[in-house]
Amino acid sequence: MGCILSCLACCFCNAATSVCCKCLPSCKNSTLTRLFYGLVLLIVITFSCICLSPEVEKLLRKIPSLCPGGSDDLCGLITGYGAVYRMCFALTLFFFVFSLCMINVKSSHDFRAAIHNGFWFFKIIAIVGIMIGAFFIRDPMFLYIWMIFGLIGAALLILLQLLLLIDFAHSWNEKWTEAYNETHHRGYACGLISSTVFFYAISIAAAVLFYVFFGSSPSCHLGKMLISINLILCVTLSVISILPFVQENLPSSGLLQSSFISVYIMYLTWSALVNIPEVECNPTLRTINTTTVVNGKPVVVVTADLNFGWQTAISLSILVFSVIWSSFRTSSHSTVGRLTIAPTLISDTPNAVDTETGTGRGDQTVWDNESDGVAYSYAMFHFMMLLATLFVMMSITNWYQPDKHTALLSANNASFWVKAVSSWACVAIYVDCAALSCCNCCSSFIHFLNKLSIPLLICRYSCVRWR
Repeated sequence: MGCILSCLACCFCNAATSVCCKCLPSCKNSTLTRLFYGLVLLIVITFSCICLSPEVEKLLRKIPSLCPGGSDDLCGLITGYGAVYRMCFALTLFFFVFSLCMINVKSSHDFRAAIHNGFWFFKIIAIVGIMIGAFFIRDPMFLYIWMIFGLIGAALLILLQLLLLIDFAHSWNEKWTEAYNETHHRGYACGLISSTVFFYAISIAAAVLFYVFFGSSPSCHLGKMLISINLILCVTLSVISILPFVQENLPSSGLLQSSFISVYIMYLTWSALVNIPEVECNPTLRTINTTTVVNGKPVVVVTADLNFGWQTAISLSILVFSVIWSSFRTSSHSTVGRLTIAPTLISDTPNAVDTETGTGRGDQTVWDNESDGVAYSYAMFHFMMLLATLFVMMSITNWYQPDKHTALLSANNASFWVKAVSSWACVAIYVDCAALSCCNCCSSFIHFLNKLSIPLLICRYSCVRWR
């Protein structure tokens, strides 16, 4: 009976997300809430991948009453990339509304914090309801416009992912360096050196393979240009990370971080190359001839064959890792400059008051660690989840562009340039974090963002986190 009541409290009330499971350890309410939102995103990813499977549509078309025929029937709406766009549209709208509603939440005593942490039944119902409504939008122009929003949001998330990956690399380097200085165990030093060599080896091997597969044709100037520029930029940021004045101001900076970021830059390079619309310069591009009706006349057009490949799998893996890392990283560590910076630092261990106000069952306790101040910006968290949803939408559909009139997919240069420019922006951010010490020039901008409770503090993040 206690388990049932705690489940109902979690779903229908403002109780913490205790999950009602003995196998789960005690944890903070702030951490578990973020994991629940991440689980919602993971469920949407799963259903999106299922909708893209051709076997699902074939199976549904065996039901005559459900799919009488034609591309505009129910089966055509609930499967394919259009279904992915509509489901991600619903989840994006949900996170957008929550991002606006959660601006300037200071502690768990705010009634909005209860909505953020509880009432999961109603939130799930709201998401499903928006999804159902989105499937009634049949205009192909909607898909094209939503693709543009997806490009912008996914590009922003790429930059946020970079900051999270830099945070991970610096944390990794700091912990192993401190462990080596304390224990003088050679394993830590060998681990740092071997990891650095391994990441650089991956970057060099990737660049060579890119030249072989994406730059073998004499006409592939665009691909060869991007590979060459990004290779030079990786060498440049590696040199900058070990300059004496950088080491003096940022002792934690080193080749491990630059090698780790070089791998990410090579991943973005590959992600851009697979969106080149020319078949001779993109061996991964598979095109098919599709007959469609335009202005009452049948027309044969060349479209992209949508497939769930390695590029999509790696993109989603990096996204999942980023979400998990942002949920579990220690918020009270003195050197951690979080993207979701809060006005106060929250203790990682429960006190007596937290334990009394916590919820739990058996050996599991979920305590409220935000009674004195939130552990992260709720508004910024929902905004990041919004961008993550758009990134999922673009990754699953291979960043292809739907036609304005026919809604058929095709590879496009816009996706290529979004990823190419994002890779260059990543290099600029890393170099800025390491060498330019932009805190002073950005102080007024930081103050403005703090007033809005939207702490996307790239400048402050770089200076606070790694000094």
